[in-house]
Amino acid sequence: MNVKEVSFPSADGTLQMYGDLSLPEQQEQSSSDLLPAIVIVNGSGPIDRNGDIPQMKLKLNTSNQFAKHMAEERPKDRAIAVLSYDKRGVGKSKKKGDKNLFYRTGMMDIVLDAVEAVRYVFAHPRIDKSKIVLMGHSEGAIIMPIICREVKKAGLTDIFGCIFYAGFGETLEKALELQRETILADVQMEKGVKGFILRSAVTEDKLVKQYESLMKKVHAEGDPDFISMQCGLVKQPAKWWREHMAYDVEGALKEYITCHCLAITGQKDVQVHNEACSPEKAAALVPLAASVESHRPINLTHSLRSSDGREGLLNIKSNFVRMGKLPLDAELLSITDDWCDRRLFGL
Repeated sequence: MNVKEVSFPSADGTLQMYGDLSLPEQQEQSSSDLLPAIVIVNGSGPIDRNGDIPQMKLKLNTSNQFAKHMAEERPKDRAIAVLSYDKRGVGKSKKKGDKNLFYRTGMMDIVLDAVEAVRYVFAHPRIDKSKIVLMGHSEGAIIMPIICREVKKAGLTDIFGCIFYAGFGETLEKALELQRETILADVQMEKGVKGFILRSAVTEDKLVKQYESLMKKVHAEGDPDFISMQCGLVKQPAKWWREHMAYDVEGALKEYITCHCLAITGQKDVQVHNEACSPEKAAALVPLAASVESHRPINLTHSLRSSDGREGLLNIKSNFVRMGKLPLDAELLSITDDWCDRRLFGL
């Protein structure tokens, strides 16, 4: 596998976006041997091209493992190129003198930067521009319908396929409700003195009030791009919040998804709901799709690894550290490989 650092301009032209293009080793090719390509759209937060969160020193190793599998571990005659990039304000995708670039970034900025990533692979000499696929994880899955819309508006070839990991049919608001429920359940299960203290400190009423306080600041007069909280120690991307809250996910899925779709959300995922990945609900959500296939693996978690035990959110950082050391879930990759073989290679 040949991993090359590449760059392309951000949607607004104010900075260069950096990432890695993973290509299979060069073979003797004719014009009919062009490669399909997958563009990764990562989840929420300051995530880099590897799927890591450098700001929190979290090595999640999702995007780099996915790219290695697609470009190197698949059969050579069915290898797939993969582009993954640092989000605005993360890694090398930074603007000199703007320490708040990530927090100024809205949902639509992320969408339009993804279009520029598609534009980059569209123009690459080894890529088959008729077989470009988006793989969205978490927030990336949520916003894929409007990425497809904007790709079409940009005059590029329509997206061939969408792979939705851990976010199909979900909204940010519904995900937050599930996460609050999970935290409260975690607290109830804690034993001893720690459990007693947590049950006093973490209640449904307090969590709801905390969220309402955040939303009040997000919608403050003047519509700030970002807000500072806790004496400036915590920053929140206010524009990003507002745009998500105004986004009609279900409407976008029904109107803008016309490509082949693969949707996978695990039953051990405690950050997003998995019900939309039932076959009936999935088909209803994307009625214009060329095809739709959905799965709910029993032990798959939000980090795209499997777990035999109960998943929670109280110890989310240590859980991510642990999961980041594991390979991506074998069932997830097997389902994805089968889908790619059928849709991209006609097998």
